[in-house]
Amino acid sequence: MTARPALPRARFQMPRSVIAPVLAMVVLFSAYLATAAPDLTFWDATELVTAARTLGIPHPPGTPLWVLIAHVVSKAFSNTGPARAVTLLSVLASAWVGGVGAAMLQRWIGSRGAVVGAVVAGTMTTVWSNATETEVYAVSLLFSALMLAAGEFAGRPGVADHARQRARALVVFIAALAVPLHLSVLVALPAALVFAWAGPRVRLIDVVGWGALGLLGLSAVAVLPLLYAAGPELASGHPDSLLALAAVLRREQYDVAGLLPRMAPIWLQLGNVFEWADWQIAFGVHPFPTPSVPRTMLTLSFVWLAALGLRAVWRHEARVGRAMAVLLFCGTAGVAFWLNMRAGPTFGGSFIPPGAVHEARERDYFFVLGFWSWGLLAGAGLAAISASIAKRLPAPIAALPLLIGAVPLVANRTVMDRTREPIASLPRTYARLLLDAVPQRGVLLAAGDNDTFPLWYLQQVEDYRPDVTVVTVPLLGATWYREALAERRLLPPEAVRTWPGLEATLRAVMVHATDDGRDVRVSALLSRIDRDRVDRTQGWALQGLVYAPSATTAPGAIALDASALARAREQLPRSALAPIPAGADAAVAQMQALLRCTQVQRFDDPLLVSSCNAP
Repeated sequence: MTARPALPRARFQMPRSVIAPVLAMVVLFSAYLATAAPDLTFWDATELVTAARTLGIPHPPGTPLWVLIAHVVSKAFSNTGPARAVTLLSVLASAWVGGVGAAMLQRWIGSRGAVVGAVVAGTMTTVWSNATETEVYAVSLLFSALMLAAGEFAGRPGVADHARQRARALVVFIAALAVPLHLSVLVALPAALVFAWAGPRVRLIDVVGWGALGLLGLSAVAVLPLLYAAGPELASGHPDSLLALAAVLRREQYDVAGLLPRMAPIWLQLGNVFEWADWQIAFGVHPFPTPSVPRTMLTLSFVWLAALGLRAVWRHEARVGRAMAVLLFCGTAGVAFWLNMRAGPTFGGSFIPPGAVHEARERDYFFVLGFWSWGLLAGAGLAAISASIAKRLPAPIAALPLLIGAVPLVANRTVMDRTREPIASLPRTYARLLLDAVPQRGVLLAAGDNDTFPLWYLQQVEDYRPDVTVVTVPLLGATWYREALAERRLLPPEAVRTWPGLEATLRAVMVHATDDGRDVRVSALLSRIDRDRVDRTQGWALQGLVYAPSATTAPGAIALDASALARAREQLPRSALAPIPAGADAAVAQMQALLRCTQVQRFDDPLLVSSCNAP
């Protein structure tokens, strides 16, 4: 018999143009996935998880497009757990950002430099931090990167006119989507326009088409009233009318600063940006806010590399150099000027008067696009050095400078790891114990994000202790929030129509809850001043994570409820009080300090004043 000739094997060969982007994505995805939060985290993350899982409306501006995307992703990865599933959206989006960045760099500096630049950019601490928890900024950064890529393509020489027109239209469409997603996307718009500013003149028909696309993108804000009509428990802003919708989108419930007067001197605001920049390259070398010689020297080295990279891409194509310079400026100094923020919690020192108001938390995440562009340019600088050496030395030796691009990956790996204990489990532990400290049908007066959002998650997503009503004191000034409390019979109608002031509102909550037979507890995180405003006729007894009204205690004084404190100590896992790893978010230390309130046994315990807001 004659043997059949062997059939040729089908071979898949990856196009060379996608090797660098895919490699960058794989490296970054692996780093993010290994360090991503396994469960809840503090600040906005748990509120956003709740919104994604329940199709609710998070705090203004509501981010309806993010909610829809996160809801779909959370369903796709539901077997990983509710919180982890939504966090995977940040992991995936940030990895894709690396791929988009590598694709752009590849054209300017070659494949090896593209991978290095994308990895440097993706392992900046702010980019990495956003990639490993539930946050809007990872998806926002992806949309910014896509806008930049579309603009860069539109401005290339030799691109066909119809392709250029489609790319420009995509820039407009993504810019419009910034409103329903997050306005931080627009930080990339000036650079995208500089990228795209080449080719034939714009025609009137193009402008009309862009306008239609812009309206289509903006129409996604209509999701907010549709979500509200479905009656979710998390419904910030109550966008049930055009005026209410506009108020949510404009964030009217917050005291948003204008450009003038400045909330701090401009030099101090820029100095704050430099502080956060010093954390980006090698925070693990010195994981504290203050500068150090080794860490700051590495920071300055990467600033120099970025300058070399900017020169290299400018020499490649002046249009690219101009756009990257605009991107770097807009993402750093431009954001600082526009947002007009106070000094960060750890910045200012003797330059700020004692008692001056600082930002509630570090705001480096607003500058993520600037730090990401810095990383791209630093990678381009390393590629330029490598190319220069290759002219005189063998290729293996010339490639050695590219290894410097691994510095942020190696130096930041440990401090960016959210799987470390007690960081990984502390938010859930704290939230459960705080809810358990409230009697059945009780009312808990909370101080802000970190003693509110994790509780909402447990109640609305996991149906744990939904009988407790959490009243967030900083939200009482918002009419929509007082309306929600009035529906729960915790405020009279007149307190909704006219703001009676914080003290009168807190007293009204106390009176209505008591009249309804509901016990009131006050979070130990709430300030002593606000606690006394709740009821000035009696004192308060510390029960661990909460204070309870005490008729046997003098007004303004505190007592120790020994039996409640003993129960709280028994419920607290000892692992929750384990040492906090260096470099952890300050909120972790603050909330662990509150857990230590359960350990108080004497009035002379310094924890009473330092952690438990006792007088």
